[in-house]
Amino acid sequence: MKRHFKDYFLIYCKGLFMGAADVVPGVSGGTIAFITGIYEELIETIHKLDFKFFKIWKKEGFFQAWKTYNLTFLLSLLLGIFTSIITFSKLILWLLETHPILV
Repeated sequence: MKRHFKDYFLIYCKGLFMGAADVVPGVSGGTIAFITGIYEELIETIHKLDFKFFKIWKKEGFFQAWKTYNLTFLLSLLLGIFTSIITFSKLILWLLETHPILV
């Protein structure tokens, strides 16, 4: 399946939602991945990661190894998650201090 920038931007946004969910106590980013429809691809991509990446890199080149392991998907998602965690962690801490019952 060939993806375009728009598709990876949507994956990045889903990562933002996952990261925001991870910051909130009691909420799982995995649940957000399931709701947004990327859970299976995420599990498959993580499961596929191994040291054969370097074998493919050596034999067929870095970009082929990158494509084989679906790392653009994983990078887009992780960038969204980390952006969200960095952005929302201070907000959540403030909300927990000022409005603990609501959070």
